[in-house]
Amino acid sequence: MSNDHSLLNSWAGAHTALLVEGQSILAGLIGSTSPDWELNLASGLITLNETRLQFGLLGSVDDKNNWLWSWANPDMDRHATAIARVIPLKTFGAETGLWEFSQPSFSMDSVIDLGMTPGATIAMVACPQIMGTAVFSGSTGDTRLYTVITDPRLSLEAPSAFTAQKYIQAGIAYGVGVHKDIVTVYAGAHQLGVEEVQDKVTLQFLDGSRLEIQFDWQGSILQMSEVLSSD
Repeated sequence: MSNDHSLLNSWAGAHTALLVEGQSILAGLIGSTSPDWELNLASGLITLNETRLQFGLLGSVDDKNNWLWSWANPDMDRHATAIARVIPLKTFGAETGLWEFSQPSFSMDSVIDLGMTPGATIAMVACPQIMGTAVFSGSTGDTRLYTVITDPRLSLEAPSAFTAQKYIQAGIAYGVGVHKDIVTVYAGAHQLGVEEVQDKVTLQFLDGSRLEIQFDWQGSILQMSEVLSSD
């Protein structure tokens, strides 16, 4: 079995702006403190600080740093709603070459940690693939469970040039991934209009504002400037 996580790490780097945005939306709903939580796999509902939300259970990481997908866990019913929601990720993995999404279990060694444990790195890549917005993990003793919040109340709001710039800058601050990939993934998730001319990309927003982004030859951002609808 391969243990090369370089492609997964690359995908994670490209999803950092979406991660920051999604976790910000979740914190706005349940609060920023560590939540009390409870899972119901059959109903597909997770309770976070008394707020009940739809979710998908991805899997767990044990005390030996091994990932186990929920659908491969013999102690869980793969037909439960929370688990059924993540089954399409197997096809996603096959189509993209992300072998981790179809391998029942594997070592997490060398998976990057962006401050939320390496397991959250898998969750952040999985999140938009199953129409999720945010990720949540909780400890159950010697294992940690990882979930994607798929509740419509946490759906991504239409960004403006101002908010997009804020989240892109926050994603870049992680120091991983190619800047242009971060912009491309963020724009794709929000279905933004994109104009590309040579080394400049212009994002177009529903409010009429635009964000012009200049890149160098390596795909790193040289400059971002907001162009308001009145300009």
